[in-house]
Amino acid sequence: MDGPEYDIRRVRNIGIVAHIDAGKTTLTERILYYTGKIHKMGEVHEGTAEMDWMDQERERGITITAAATTVRWRGCQINIIDTPGHVDFTAEVERSLRVLDGAVVVFSGVEGVESQSETVWRQADRYRVPRIAFINKLDRVESDFSAALRAIEARLGAVALPLLFPWRDPDGRLLGMVDVLRGEAIRWDQASRGETFERLPLPAEARADYERYRDQLFERLAELSDEVAEAYLAGEEVPPETVLPLIRKATVERGWVPVLGGSALGNIGVQPVLDAVVDFLPSPLDVPPVEGFAPDGQGTETRQPDPSEPLAALVFKVATDPYAGRLLYTRIYSGALSEGETVLNATSGHKVRVTKLFRLHANRRERLEGAAAGDIVGLISTDRVLTGDTLCDPEHPLHLEPIAFPEPVVFMAVEPRSEAEEEALLSALDKIAQEDPTFHVREDESTGQLLVGGMGELHLEVQLRRVREEFGVPHRVGKPLVAYKETLARPVELEEELVRTIGGRGQYAKLRVRFEPLPRGGGFSFSCTVPPEVLPPHFVEAARRGIEGALAASPVGGYPVVDVAATVVGGAANPVDSTEIAFEACGTQALRRALEEAGVRLLEPIVEGDIITPSEYLGEVVSDLGRRRGEVRSIEAKGTFEIVHVAIPLAETFGYATRLRSLTQGRATYTLRVTHYDVVPEQIAREVLRSRGYQYG
Repeated sequence: MDGPEYDIRRVRNIGIVAHIDAGKTTLTERILYYTGKIHKMGEVHEGTAEMDWMDQERERGITITAAATTVRWRGCQINIIDTPGHVDFTAEVERSLRVLDGAVVVFSGVEGVESQSETVWRQADRYRVPRIAFINKLDRVESDFSAALRAIEARLGAVALPLLFPWRDPDGRLLGMVDVLRGEAIRWDQASRGETFERLPLPAEARADYERYRDQLFERLAELSDEVAEAYLAGEEVPPETVLPLIRKATVERGWVPVLGGSALGNIGVQPVLDAVVDFLPSPLDVPPVEGFAPDGQGTETRQPDPSEPLAALVFKVATDPYAGRLLYTRIYSGALSEGETVLNATSGHKVRVTKLFRLHANRRERLEGAAAGDIVGLISTDRVLTGDTLCDPEHPLHLEPIAFPEPVVFMAVEPRSEAEEEALLSALDKIAQEDPTFHVREDESTGQLLVGGMGELHLEVQLRRVREEFGVPHRVGKPLVAYKETLARPVELEEELVRTIGGRGQYAKLRVRFEPLPRGGGFSFSCTVPPEVLPPHFVEAARRGIEGALAASPVGGYPVVDVAATVVGGAANPVDSTEIAFEACGTQALRRALEEAGVRLLEPIVEGDIITPSEYLGEVVSDLGRRRGEVRSIEAKGTFEIVHVAIPLAETFGYATRLRSLTQGRATYTLRVTHYDVVPEQIAREVLRSRGYQYG
């Protein structure tokens, strides 16, 4: 709580999300400057952005970690999380959206809605996060506000409410923005770096656009209010104070999207974004109360965003802090929290003491004595707490739904330079894995190598460089490897019997199981058609555990097995020798034999996305994709550029960044994300399995 003036109605927890290079961090820098949080603007292209504080972020010009800060605007406390736009860091966006009440989505006025914009939009849809859109880069001659607006509606299925549109001179240069609600032009003063601006009468050259956007806005709002509908149809002026609450209601309750625009780099249009955050995005009181599970898993409970309720808070990020150990980024949903307080980690069942509490600003922080419902803070605790853990009142335990993260799709072998450095390497990797739930560390059963897994080459490169630079542990790295999976090639039914003696006691189980491949993404399903008097339910459950446990590694290729249905259609139990252990082992044997007898299909991750290339290089880019087993879905012309929508096996994208640069003289860019798994062609599957010492087919 920031003193006695803390008012939950005047709190906004927002994220700034976008496609890579849409200008999201630049917008955040301007927000920090205009709200007085910083006194000098940083620039991403100069490597001085305040929120991109990691050395690698400054070098690469991209945001890697979700940074948090708090600013004040018009008497509101706005907690902002600036998230990465690069697809490899999707977990950072996922965990941020999970704890936010609203979002500002930044689009480029040049490229419009790009594939990663679509991904973050769908993530926001999934968490039902109300949002406003900011169309950036409108100072660029090739930008097109109305095309971006149409794309938001067509590609994202959003109902757009245009509130600002660009005011240009006859040569197409951006002079300012036109306010659709007030019928005025706004011009920003560049001598003050956009800090001051003036409102001017509507210019004659902007009238036609103004009437078009005003009609679009009021036709939509007329659906929500008879009063507005009557005034609009009668041609009367509708005052902004009548319209603002309507837009807020539409944004919060219906998910309609107020659309603004400007140029963050050109210092145009930023203050209206802050006004829109205050006017249209919800406070913690405007979103449904958080729901959690009772500790025994039976039934759900809700917590209101009220400081007098029992404490419920979710840790959405863990960061290694050079001075304080592990900093926990935490959203407080209900109750209050103070320094020195002991709380329950409902996920682990252990009590932890909150030793320090902070208000966060990028990698700096200020101490707080306490914080309350609706706030986002940093804290340090005595015991180990992980991402997705729930902290709650020990007297009123509650388990909030954890954050779901995607499985790694790329692995690399890592080894220390000497045996003496092995422990330090494992410790550094473990710390990063605690921070980043999409970064996995495991030992390869077939080779004994230490493998790290992540969302892509760049993701692993960034995290392994941290091992060298932050933790000071040198190491060697192998080539990237794809996280393949296996599935059953065809249906098979078989009988498995287990007769053993363990420790002088007989163990007996008999199962007849039908295994069938499921469609891609089908996971694992289990059923039993045998009556309970023939096979008691606890033995059936043991068989299920045995089959499910064996899915972790196939005997054919050593990869995880997916998309399989198992149906127990027969079996027998012996009243003396049958045990759960016997049925579990029998289930495991049955699955392993089914895979060996029916054979497997190797599955590989497929990535989809966009390649944006200058038109003159389109032929080379498309023919190179053909050599990489890429499937071109469509090609869209955008001025002097072509946008190639493509699907391509992940295995074929290693080293693609370098290849694309050389094909297009460094002028093309791409964004690809894993969308699904598909069957690997037989010849390639044979080579993959042979390289691991297995036979295929």
